Amino acid sequence: MKNNIIISTIKCILSGYKKLKEEASKKEIDSLRYLLGQAIRQYDVPKENYHISQAAKERWDELSNDYILNYWYHKQVKCDKLTASKRYKLYKGSEKEGKEVLLHIGDSFVFREMFHEEHTIPVSLIMRELTDDPNISTKKDIKELLNRMHICIILKEEDRDINHYLGRTARRTLDFASNVKNIYDKRGIKLLPYAQFP
Repeated sequence: MKNNIIISTIKCILSGYKKLKEEASKKEIDSLRYLLGQAIRQYDVPKENYHISQAAKERWDELSNDYILNYWYHKQVKCDKLTASKRYKLYKGSEKEGKEVLLHIGDSFVFREMFHEEHTIPVSLIMRELTDDPNISTKKDIKELLNRMHICIILKEEDRDINHYLGRTARRTLDFASNVKNIYDKRGIKLLPYAQFP
């Protein structure tokens, strides 16, 4: 139900975008592109398109008894599985290095301080397809494109490593397998399928 509403919203935004593209101001077009990006981010990709890095899975297994997909962004993670106090690197905002903190049994931290949920196919590439491909016009077309998205949960330090060496969206395409080979494999990040989520 939610995805149907998202698809209808995207179709509406696209219709306005394509009509106004030639005559609207840059500010108006940028506003529509912003709305389009936010709508795409609300789409629930199929569960089989979720992945987790081996390192993120091991870390989660060490810290929490809960299901990782119950957590996102600012949600607090409780260290209810930790068996002894241990140092971990946490990242505030856009910090590149992060800071080591000693976490104890029962402590909490914000999910995004240690883990990063990323679109392996950047939202910007999905947006470009939606706005530039004249063959994408129906709800079915939009759904097929959105279902090509993949989400992977990696450690924040893995995210920083990728960005430092390869850049945020450099080398990425609309092909998931190609992105795994050219991004994650190159940095030694092993992605596991949804079936192996903790």
